[in-house]
Amino acid sequence: MDLVFIFEWLDTSLLAEFSKSSSGIFALVQTVHIASMVVLGGMIMLGDLRMMNMVLTKVPSAIIIENTKKWIYLALVFIILSGIYEASAIAMKLAHNSFFFAKMAGLAMGIAFILSIRSAVYARAPGAAAQQEAGSGTQQQPETVSPMVVKLVAFTSLLIWFSVASAGRWIGFS
Repeated sequence: MDLVFIFEWLDTSLLAEFSKSSSGIFALVQTVHIASMVVLGGMIMLGDLRMMNMVLTKVPSAIIIENTKKWIYLALVFIILSGIYEASAIAMKLAHNSFFFAKMAGLAMGIAFILSIRSAVYARAPGAAAQQEAGSGTQQQPETVSPMVVKLVAFTSLLIWFSVASAGRWIGFS
């Protein structure tokens, strides 16, 4: 499927004209984009490394995951919005850049992974299930997943997000 027409449209849009003509605002948006990536990467790493019992082992995993969730979602919003602005300035270059498409595929996969598998498994992780039971006051034991499955999901999450970051970095080199 040829997607060049989308990039042609973006390249001739008002957003592209504005992003190409205002270097100061472009630099500010790029700073927001990079800072948001740092926040996203930090929150993902903190949550996943905690689920692998590598950091903050004295803090309940449910607390870490719950407190990083809002920052992950906020960072993703800023990354996507600032990324669209940045892409509008170099749309035609990106139309033929395989690393850009790899990054977009990885980003889509990462978002889908966070919203589905990662959330479901972490909510049923052994420590998180006990934390939920204590908070809800019910006597029913929630079904938990194996600690090995939790670690595998954490490793997979890290792998996905490192591949997104790597592909993003290679966009500039190609």
